[in-house]
Parts: sequence; C-alpha cells; structure tokens
Amino acid sequence: MSPFERTRREAGRDPRTARRAPAWRAWLLACATMIVAPGALDAAAASPTAGAVDTRQPDPADPLTDPLGAPRLDRVGADAIPRGVVAAIAQDRTGFLWVATGDGLTRFDGHRFRPLERDGDDPTARNLGWIRALLGGRDGRLWIGTETDGLASYDPATDRVVDHGSSAGQRPWPTIRALAEDSDGAIWAGSVGGGLQRFDPARGRFDAWRADGSAGALPDDRILALQLDADGTLWIGHWRGLARLRRGATRFEPVWPAASGPGPDAAVVQALARTDDGAIWAGTAQGEVLRIDAGRDAAARTVAPARAAADAVTAIVADAEGRVWIGRASGIDLHDAHSATLRRRLRHDPADPGALAGNEVSSLLRDRDDAIWIGGYGLGLQRVAPHQQALRMRRAERRPDGLFANPDARSLLARPDGGLWAALQDGQLVGLDAALRVVGPALPGPAGERIEAMAEAADGTRWIGSAGLVRAVGVDGRERSRLPHAGGITQQLLPARDGRLWVGTQEGLYLLAPGGAALRRIAAADGSALRGDIFALAEAPDGAVWVGNANGLWRVAPGSDVPVPVESPAGAEGLANPIVLGLLFDRDGRLWLDTAVAGLHRMTAFDGRRARFDRVSARHGIVNRPFGVNLQQDARGRIWTHMYVYDPARDHLHELTAADGATLGTGWFRSHARLVDGRLVFGGSRGLLVVEPDRFEPPADTPPVAATELRIDGVAVRAGVPPQGVTLAAEHRSVGIEFAALDYADPRRTRFAYRLDGVDADWIAAGAEYRVAAYGRLAPGAYRLRVRGSNRAGVWNPQELEIPLRVQPAWWQTAAARAGGVVSAAALFALALALLVRRRTRMLQQQRRILQREVAERTAELSEMTERLRQQSAELEQASLTDPLTGLRNRRYLAQHIDADVSIAQRRWTGAEARDGRAPVQADLVFFVVDIDHFKAVNDRHGHAAGDAVLRQMRARLQRVFRDSDHLVRWGGEEFLVVARSSERAHAAELAERLRAAVADQPFVLDDGTSLPCKVSIGFAAFPLASALPAALGWEATVGLADAALLAVKRSARGHWAGLLRAEAPTRGALLALLRQRVEDWATTPGLVFVASRPLTPPDDA
Repeated sequence: MSPFERTRREAGRDPRTARRAPAWRAWLLACATMIVAPGALDAAAASPTAGAVDTRQPDPADPLTDPLGAPRLDRVGADAIPRGVVAAIAQDRTGFLWVATGDGLTRFDGHRFRPLERDGDDPTARNLGWIRALLGGRDGRLWIGTETDGLASYDPATDRVVDHGSSAGQRPWPTIRALAEDSDGAIWAGSVGGGLQRFDPARGRFDAWRADGSAGALPDDRILALQLDADGTLWIGHWRGLARLRRGATRFEPVWPAASGPGPDAAVVQALARTDDGAIWAGTAQGEVLRIDAGRDAAARTVAPARAAADAVTAIVADAEGRVWIGRASGIDLHDAHSATLRRRLRHDPADPGALAGNEVSSLLRDRDDAIWIGGYGLGLQRVAPHQQALRMRRAERRPDGLFANPDARSLLARPDGGLWAALQDGQLVGLDAALRVVGPALPGPAGERIEAMAEAADGTRWIGSAGLVRAVGVDGRERSRLPHAGGITQQLLPARDGRLWVGTQEGLYLLAPGGAALRRIAAADGSALRGDIFALAEAPDGAVWVGNANGLWRVAPGSDVPVPVESPAGAEGLANPIVLGLLFDRDGRLWLDTAVAGLHRMTAFDGRRARFDRVSARHGIVNRPFGVNLQQDARGRIWTHMYVYDPARDHLHELTAADGATLGTGWFRSHARLVDGRLVFGGSRGLLVVEPDRFEPPADTPPVAATELRIDGVAVRAGVPPQGVTLAAEHRSVGIEFAALDYADPRRTRFAYRLDGVDADWIAAGAEYRVAAYGRLAPGAYRLRVRGSNRAGVWNPQELEIPLRVQPAWWQTAAARAGGVVSAAALFALALALLVRRRTRMLQQQRRILQREVAERTAELSEMTERLRQQSAELEQASLTDPLTGLRNRRYLAQHIDADVSIAQRRWTGAEARDGRAPVQADLVFFVVDIDHFKAVNDRHGHAAGDAVLRQMRARLQRVFRDSDHLVRWGGEEFLVVARSSERAHAAELAERLRAAVADQPFVLDDGTSLPCKVSIGFAAFPLASALPAALGWEATVGLADAALLAVKRSARGHWAGLLRAEAPTRGALLALLRQRVEDWATTPGLVFVASRPLTPPDDA
C-alpha cells in the first residue's frame, strides 16, 4: 500500500477512490480537510434554538467556565521523576531548576535531570533523602532542608554538599519544612518540633528560638512556612496560626488568630507567599485562605473559608499576570491578586493533556522568566508558560455527550455576531459564540459525509461545500439550491464581489454565474479543462481571481472566466515550487502565497503576464515544508498560519510551537477564520487554536548559557566546571564540557556555537542534541572556551560563557626538562671526545689482538644477521596485520584481537559489578562503521591518486577523535571500522558527531594542493547490545547492526550518523524479533534505544 493510499484509508475515506500520487500529496492530504456533512448549517440556522446558549452548557457569565480561561500546563520529565512524586522545587542563581523527588534531589537544565548526592562510598549515606524545603541562595548556593539531617547546602563552585546540621539537640534532627533568606544572607529554617533557627553562613553558627510559653516567645515549635516581606519582617506559619518577627525585633507577634480574640479550634498555617503589591497570603491545613494587606498593622481577612481536609492549602505563589495560585490537596485555585476573587479552578482531567496531571499539589514556584512550576504527589512536575493570552486552545468539553466533545474542526466560518461555525470531523456542525461557548444544538449530517468548505457572500448567503455538492443557505436558514459537480471533494469556495461563485474542487475549477442554476467546469485558455486539485482561491482588489493548484499560479482577469497561467522567471525571483497551496491579498493589495515545499512567497512585481517573488521562507532557511497554507493577516500586517507568523516590517519569521501555545495537534489546511474582533482561529485535530495577535510577541529574552558537566577522557567527573576554569593534567587525553541554555520553554529548539581560542579557526555550530565541546590531544598551554546560546526563537544571547582551560605539560615538555636536555647533550659530547682520544692511544695494543678478535667478530656478525632475520620476520608479521596504504590495522588484526575484548566486556556485564543493579563503568565496546560519501566520484573526477590521498588522511581524522587504545581498522575500500574499547555507550553519539565534524569541517588536501571537501556517513552499535543477555549476539552480528544503521543513513541522509545503543528483551529470540524491524523503525520500536543525528526516512518502496 502506498503512503498516499495509507493516508486516505487512515482518514476514513473509501480506499477505492484513492489515486496514486507523489509523496508531497500524501503529506498534504494528511494535513488537509476531508469529507463533510451537508444539511447542517441551514438546519441549525432554522432551529428555534439557534443563537441561544445551549441549556446543557455551563453559565456563560461564569468566568470559571470560560472555555479559553484555563492556562495550559505542560508536563516535564514524566519519565525521569520516579512515581511522579515531587516534594519541593527551587531555582538557583544560575537558573538551574532543583527538584526534590521521591528518590532524592535532582538538578534540571531543560534537557536532563542530574541527581545530586553527598560524597562517599555508601549509597545510603550519599542520598540526601526526603526533602521538603529548598531555597536558591543569592550567593549561588542551594540550601536544603532535610528530613533528619538538619540544614545542608550545595555549592556549585566546589560541586560538594555540606551538612551544617542543626542546633536542636542530638540526631535525628526535626524535619525542616521551610527556608527563607534575609537581606544579610542569613538562612532561616523552620522545622516540625525544632522551632525556628537562623544560620549565619559567614560564621557557620546557628541562633535558635523555641516556644517556651513566655511573653513574646515563639508561639509554636512546629513551623511549616516562612516568608520575608520587603521590610525584612519574617512571617511564620505554624500549627497554631500565623506570627511575625519584625526586622531587628526580639518578640514574636501573633497575627492570626489575633491575640485579643478567640480563634478557630485548628488553624494550621502551612503555606505563605508575598504578592507584588506587598500583601501576604496564607493558607491553612483546613483549606482556609487569608490575606494580610501591606501595612504595619493590617489585619488578616478571609479570602476563602475553611473546607474539608482534602482541600488543604499546600502552596501559594503569585504570578506576573495578577493572579495568586493556591495549591491544594485537591488541585489549584486561581485568585485575582487585587480583588481576591476566585477566577479559575484547575483540576486533574485525564482527557486533557494540558490539565493538571494530578490533584495533590505540594509545591509552587515562579521562576525568573515568570513561568509557574507545579510539583505534587502523583502529578510529577509541570510548567505553566507565562503570558498565555496570545495563543489559547478551545479544547473538547469534559462531558462525553457535550456538543463539542469531539473538537476536530475541519472547516470554519466566522459569524457576523462575532462567533463561529465549526464543521467537525464526525459530521456535526457546531455554533460557537464570541466567547467560543457552544450555542444551538449540534446537528449531524448524512452518515459518512463532512462539510469541507464554507463561505458567506456579501448578501448573507452561506455556501456549504461537501463531496460532489455545493449548497446555498439564505439568511433565513432555508436551503435555496443544491449544485452538484463532478469534481469530487469541494475544497474552496469564493463568493466574488461581482456575484459569481468560484468553486475549487479535488478535480478542477467550477463557476456559478449570478442567478445561475448549475455549476460550469472552467477551461484554460487553450480549451483544456483546468485539472487536478484546486488548493487556493483569492480575489484581488481589482476583481481578478487568482487560483493556486498543483501546476502553479493562475489568474482570471476581471469579468473573464478563463484562467491564464502566471509565469515567473527562473532563479531567485521565481516561484520556487509550482504547487500553490494558499493565497492571500493583504490590506495593501500585495499577494502572499504558500507552496508545498518552498513555503511563503510575496509577489513583488506583476506586469500582467509574469510575476516576481520574494522567497520569504527560503530566505529564512525554512524549506521542504509549507508555511501553513491558512494565510491570515493581523492588524499589524503580520502574516499568520497555525504554523508560522511572519512580520514583514521586521523581516522576522517565527515558528509557532507548543511553547507558544500552538497545541492543536494536526492543523488542518483550509480550516481557519478571522473573527469580527480580529482574533484568528485555526482548526486542528485537538481543537481550535485561538490567536489574539495584538498580545503576541516572539520571545526576545535570551537564557543564560551554563556549563552542566565536565568530562575527562570521556568520563563525567563533576557537574559544571570550577569557577577558575579547567586544568587538564598531562596524563589525560581529552576534555569535554557539556552546556545548556537554560530556556525551559522549548529547550530542544535552542542553538549553540562554541570555539576554543587558539584551536578553532571559526565557531562550531551545535544543536540542542549535541551540547558538548570536546577536544583531545591538546598541546600544553592556556586556552579559553567560548560558548554562545540562543533562545527557542533563534535570538542569541550576547553574553558568552567563557571557561579558561589549561593543559599541563608532561615532565619532558617542561622548560626545566628542555634546559636539562641541553646540559646533558654537552656532557655527552665531552665524554665522547674523551673516549675517542683514549681509543686512539690504545690502537697499537688492539692491533696485537686482531687475529684473536676476528673469531669473536665473526661470531657477533652471525648473531646480528640472526637478529635481523628475526626483526624482518616480525616486520612481515606486522605488515600482514596493517593496511599498507593508510597504516591502519586490517581485518586480520581485528580477528586476532577482538575475542579478548569481547570476553572482557561480557565478564564485566555478567560479573559482580552488574549484580548490584548498577551498570559497570567503561564496560562497553562500540563498533563504528564509517563510509566516505560519494568516494567513487572522487576517483572519477580527480583520479585514484586523489582517492588514495583522502584514504591516507582519514587516518589522522580518526586518530583525532579516538584513543590510541581503540582499534582503527580499514575495513575495505572507503569503509573503516573503529572499535571503541572499554567505552561508555552513552558517549557513542558524541564520538560519532565529533568524527562527522572532523571530516566535514576541514577539506582534504590533495598532492597538487587542491582542497577537496568530503563527508562521511556513520553507523554504530554497542556491545553487548542487550546488557541482560551479554552473549546473545556476537561481535560480528553487532558489526552487522552498525552496518545496517550506516546503510539507512546513506539511504536517507548522507553525511549524518545513526546508532543502536541498547536493547531490552527477556530472551535471545525476543531480541532477534526486535532487530528484524526495519532500521528506520528502530527509533520508535519499544525495547530499542536508537539515536540519529537526523530522523531517518524509509525508502520510497517501503
């Protein structure tokens, strides 16, 4: 079955009607609208309830039920957080996020979670245990409140955890539940049963306060929350209420319940927060929420009354948009920060991926980018992006019988009252008001049909297109006419200003004249019918109709009905692709068009026959995909689709992603509308994307670039790098520094460039997948590594990360050793001269013994000849193991040596090192198969001498990346095999990328001085592939897997790499069954860990 046929069948169409088509059409149809429901819009308009809010819907005046009011919550690290348990969250000065999980403390950089432990050999003692309080200090340290070990801190400068203990008697110390830092840099810690402590980091000493019942004493030793305000007053939430300690004071003041009046029987304050206006918000274990306005003696007032224990307030944070987030054991409530009005309730909804992942909230954090982080029990970690008002989703209703329960909208039509008609995938037509609440009943059409296109004429007539039919519905809701056609699916409807109706279909263009009774097929100027899909129709300001189809761009002059092809010149000003999918005339009369593989174009000139274009997408480096087809213009002149927004004034093109709020799933082509108020709506498989353009700005803030890990000889030795830089001892061969741009919105889209001054001639570009600057065989001396990073929109941070790097010399490379060498040489010369004189004086005595020595000399000569024969034999043996052209090892050498390496690897994986559940260190073999791309063309164009020069120089490229102890083998022809011995499979991709860059970034130099750029394709596989079955596959089979990955790369993307890192299977048979999958499917095959520098596409005949 072809991809085209699979697409149509999966879309629910009758496969008997499928035609074979090029690959672009299959992709297009996967994103395009399908078949529809005649008989819905007119019936809905005629319904007595049309325009009325559906009685089954929530009260439209209630802001809690606003379908666009709920913020989008993105899940983070769902696979990395054990059991979905997060007890505390904090952000440090650098910008790293720290997460206390059920298995210990981890640091998140946007890409991975790195566990933090104490030093030591005992795994139990290393773990920091259950943590309920975290605080990022102003000095860069992270402060940690432990369950039984008191106060601890992590200093990134030393990469060490320091235990500071407690002043509360002997261990085990009370659990620390709250931390705060005052303006002096002192750390306040509140514990359950241990009272209040203040730790001075400079002195390393604690001051302590306990509840002793005296006047002005701490009211209770069981402290659950701390908050400092702008005046330095410390607010204290405890088991009996809320107290405060003013800056410089020694007496604690009760705030709630007031000392002068009776209080509630139970008033356990366990959450505190300060809003931007200075107010203090407090939450209790009984669910009550309090607010204390800024002011010296302001009284506490109730925002939300006490509830059941299941609604206990567990965390509070204020966002940048005037809301206060109240985390509860039952979800989250959003209140207005000024009026305290409840604005929204957020609860777990299994059907909504953008809802709370669970209801039991434990912690809330506002980071320095104003994003809100949510942690909890069973919900894991979630992030709420700031400023979500620009792009929001109208998703499905919660009730399965709701009128918008299936939000898959295939066609949209704006209503004059500010609302919207939405034709759904299941054949229903739903009316939405200006707030996008459902109005009127949902009306199903005939089974198997869907509405594909809708348009409204100037006289109010609504035109509805479906498969083989166009219907007219009057303003009274009555159907006026049915116009069948033979063009298949109706794809476009254009009511022109002159009263004519243009109809674009799956097979040709049709026209209805004013007052006409039938559609007429339109022919081109030569009399032949305009064939194929009509993808786009647009009317120009002069009344001409422009048509886009698979054969290019056409124009119908005003008053004419003959399409004339629009020519364009070859080259940069021509139409880059003939498949025109979208058309739009903007307010200034300029034509914008979208093509299948060259994206957005702007017409810059038209002389009546020939047009010139600005290839906007291509200029911005975006090719092989459309701009999004559904072209709309906002009030600022920006051009939108559900995929991109382009600002002509700034010549800035921004891709819309989930980080912006574009989570509509598959955005359907031709499913879009502009509402009366200027909002843009796009239909997708997961609902409606609603854009308020005036609120949208592409992200301009640039995240800091931070070092995340230091690797020496391929082994991770610490998190980050020391402040003074990195010193590489002489015995070490390589250094690698991992980095990240701390952009949590969409870290996969960040970009990097790095350069080692004194080594790299230019900046080396890197994507988010390969965030490591790795160097080997550096000469002794001082270097400086510079790293640049961008945000997800491609805006570069002008502040570079700079890391000093010093490579220490070996003893023989030092100045002293070189000076000693000169002295030694002089002494040797003097000694040699003295010996020569002495020999001269003894010559006569030696001549007397010439005859006696001849026998000895003859004997020595025979011995020397024997030794030479032995050396020549050894040299012949070495020659039989070495490739004569490159000097690399050959297959015979590998056959003699690989078995020992295989045995060692198998022993390490089956030995005691693997029994404790930890993977053995440096126990892997990684087989790399390397092929020089288009090598035959090198020989054909430059001669075999040039090919030999390239092969010889490949040796140096391989040695630059791999270690002396690795096996470097010329495998045959232009193929090489590298066996990385005693390696880590986790670094295989890094090695492959370094080798790819070592070849691609520097041309080969031929004997005549010609520079010849080349690329390599690389496949690799780790041994043992299945660590639980070390003997399941031999090394030859592993090389075969690496070779299969190489062939897939060469089929799909030469000049790249792919590799198989791991397999999980209970038996050898199950493992072989996994590996029988097509290589291009390995990345999505459960049980296989497969990586590639770019996605692999299956061959056309797959």
